[in-house]
Amino acid sequence: MTASIAPLPRLTPRQAHAHKGDFGHALLVGGGPGMSGAICLATLASLRCGAGRTTVAARSHTRQIVQTTTPCAMTMPLEEVSQGYLAESSAKILLGKYSPGTVLGIGPGLGRESSQDRMVLELFKSWPGTAVLDADALNAISASTLGWRPTVTPPGSRILTPHPGEWARLSNIPADEPVEQHRAAVELANKSQSIVVLKGHQTLVTDGQRQYRNTTGNPSLAVGGSGDVLTGMIVALVCQGLTAYDASVLGVYLHGLAGDIAHRQLGTPSTLGTDLIDAIPAAFRQHRAVQN
Repeated sequence: MTASIAPLPRLTPRQAHAHKGDFGHALLVGGGPGMSGAICLATLASLRCGAGRTTVAARSHTRQIVQTTTPCAMTMPLEEVSQGYLAESSAKILLGKYSPGTVLGIGPGLGRESSQDRMVLELFKSWPGTAVLDADALNAISASTLGWRPTVTPPGSRILTPHPGEWARLSNIPADEPVEQHRAAVELANKSQSIVVLKGHQTLVTDGQRQYRNTTGNPSLAVGGSGDVLTGMIVALVCQGLTAYDASVLGVYLHGLAGDIAHRQLGTPSTLGTDLIDAIPAAFRQHRAVQN
């Protein structure tokens, strides 16, 4: 097992003849009743981090909000059940949208409902490419009998981004036992052949063999929407050709760095999730300057 310290991953510089098709397609699913803002934040972060195209797949009301607030994104309809949750059959619609270079991000503001949980599990098992699972997508997995057996092909194509509370439900290790939670993250990442991004102070990224502990970030990140931004960032970085592990490491680093930049400008407790998105360009510039 090795600990990654430096150098950090970086994106390949864009060629003069590049077009949007070279930089992947982010397909984001979330924004359930009362939580449309979460998927809007993930969408803005995906766009700011350079995904060639970003599509939000969601219920009708959420799509209207995205189209109004985030005009650079596309939307696609999904089948709904009662109270605006997504039908299990939506999994088939999403799988039909896959093509090489499409990266799935599911969970921001998703909410919980039995049919929708089954949709999440089907996508977790069957999505052909890389998928980032956050928030209620993780809760759907933790409530299932799926377990941590390596059912996903190819290995390493699932990125799980829990905070300590979500990880407690996935690992059965209480949130107030961080050392044991980190140990379980390494073990379960190895067992499930997944990437685990255990969020918090010095966020841990591990594939079960390698570990990266983040050095950027501050308490201003402890605000609703911060995790949704990270989901969009990691999805966009995978879209642009980074491996799931490298995209997770760089996404966590840039997310914390954007938080540091926003914190210097605004301070605690005034930094919002939208401020992180505004600080992403400066975070990229600072990262490039250090790497050059």
